[in-house]
Amino acid sequence: MKKTIVGIIALISILGYSTQLNAQTIRIAGTRLTYPLFQKWIDEYSKQHPDVYFILNSKQPADSVDISIVSHILASTDIKAGKTAITVSRYVQLPVVNSSRANVAALQEKGFNDATFKQVYFGETSTSSIATDAVFTVYKRKQNACASQSFANHFGSEQKDIQSIGVVGDDKDLLAAVKQDVNGISYNNLGFIYDLKTRKPIDSIAIIPVDFNENGKIDADERIYGSLDNVLTYAEKTNSPKLLIEEVHVLYNQNNPDKEVANFLKWVLINGQQYNHEYGFINLLNDTRKQSIETVKQGLAQRQ
Repeated sequence: MKKTIVGIIALISILGYSTQLNAQTIRIAGTRLTYPLFQKWIDEYSKQHPDVYFILNSKQPADSVDISIVSHILASTDIKAGKTAITVSRYVQLPVVNSSRANVAALQEKGFNDATFKQVYFGETSTSSIATDAVFTVYKRKQNACASQSFANHFGSEQKDIQSIGVVGDDKDLLAAVKQDVNGISYNNLGFIYDLKTRKPIDSIAIIPVDFNENGKIDADERIYGSLDNVLTYAEKTNSPKLLIEEVHVLYNQNNPDKEVANFLKWVLINGQQYNHEYGFINLLNDTRKQSIETVKQGLAQRQ
């Protein structure tokens, strides 16, 4: 009897593995902060297309990946020969400190303007915005990650210019470093600094508001950080250049593009956008979304 059961289990495993081998496989890798959203897209798409098998993992050879995720401003060197890029979502980053630091309330009343960001993160003191005796231990990703590049680019700098301690790991490890240091300060995306269920800031982290009008204080209409949905609404309504908003791009094969890859990306742009807010991302601008859809459709037309 036991041998029979073991045999049945083995047969099921073989059949399951065989099904995966016969299915269309789409390999995805890149910016890890986007993985929760991409996994949601994959789960929902797979309900309608069970014959498509996905691998979402950064530990894949670059030349084997069908979709590469890049979440910073694309340079010409980022788009290799034979590849095309479209934009699929957007995200926001905010400055975060340890919630136990002594002057957290004062920081939240005043907020950060451009001069403050440059003073704290990049060591520029020509235009002092906060008390010179304020102690901050700045943390950034040790690797030249997309979020760090985007943060630095927003202020006209590069990731290497951030005066900080490098943290090994991903953006969650960056948050952990701030949680463990009362003087810690960093930056992170909404999907990690807010609890996606309660929509409130996570424990041990305090968000420093952005002083949008740069009047030296946070006015009533700038107090948007109490809930994740308030920030998402404000970001999409204003598209304020003071907010650190960045696009999420994907790169895929331009020459003879894979039909299943194109179909998945078209679904993401048409049906998948409804999940952006759930995971702390903001929707695309209409013109950007239309352009992305048109690019994917052109690729599909080449297959016909």
